[in-house]
Amino acid sequence: MKSIEKDFSNATHQNFDSIQQSLTELLHRVTIASNNGYQNLLNSNVWAKHYHKLRVEELFLMNLNDKEILAILNLSIYQSINQNDYSHLINGISTYSRLRLLNRAYISGTANWIAVESLVTNDTELKNAVYPKPLTFNDDTLYDTVVLLSGNLLKTILVNPDFKNQAFKQYAELIGDVSSKFDNAFLKYLYGLTTDDYELCKTSFEQMEQFYSRCQWLATGWYREANLNKKLPIFLLGLYQLKNFANTNFDLDIQNEFLRNVNQFNVENPDYTPKLFRQFDGELKFLNETLTNNFASFYTNYKTKMNEIKNNI
Repeated sequence: MKSIEKDFSNATHQNFDSIQQSLTELLHRVTIASNNGYQNLLNSNVWAKHYHKLRVEELFLMNLNDKEILAILNLSIYQSINQNDYSHLINGISTYSRLRLLNRAYISGTANWIAVESLVTNDTELKNAVYPKPLTFNDDTLYDTVVLLSGNLLKTILVNPDFKNQAFKQYAELIGDVSSKFDNAFLKYLYGLTTDDYELCKTSFEQMEQFYSRCQWLATGWYREANLNKKLPIFLLGLYQLKNFANTNFDLDIQNEFLRNVNQFNVENPDYTPKLFRQFDGELKFLNETLTNNFASFYTNYKTKMNEIKNNI
């Protein structure tokens, strides 16, 4: 716990009020910009003439900073440990991952890792937002190899098993290009799930736990501002849950004690419905409905607007 306390003390935001203050300040800046030619907003040099199509709330979500989004995740990890209550973590993951998908709605392609995150909290709405039907198989070799292979294997497992033959062929052609130990184990785990190779799954999961902290794009990239997640790789639980979608009947040994505890919470509370980590107040109250009851419809409408803007650039 001392190590956790030390790491948390170095976090930019150490309470929810601090996070909310930063978000409120951003909302003010976006509101001012929306009345001043949309200057200094994301992509404003190219997209500004189209921003009148977006509401202030949508521009706000687009301009969110990872520091605040990941601070919610970081705080939820800390509180779950400090209070020995893993509902804080599940609520934090749900709030963080939905917020991050909305923030990235302007980016082309699907957010494969957010699909993995959705499995930790059994967030079907989030998973369906990431992988709406129908989906196409990606064979664009200009993509990063790990992104390309993992995305297609995840689509095969979660949405469309008819992609299997294409995924197997692509995997055989490209897996030799992957040198990172974590990435190699990650892709072999996904491949093992699609081929019912349970021994490969078990070995690969053990390796992912072992090499997680050395994965640059994950531990120090995607989760950079959530410093507690570098020691506690909670989203490996999403990959653990992935086996439930692959019609498998085997189990995995989780070595990390924290992961075992979180997984046990999920086992003991199969019907737990995630809530917001904290209710937003003041000018940010709109986020409460946006991230819960209105999430699917808000994301669909917002994504449609973003695609229309990009098509007109």
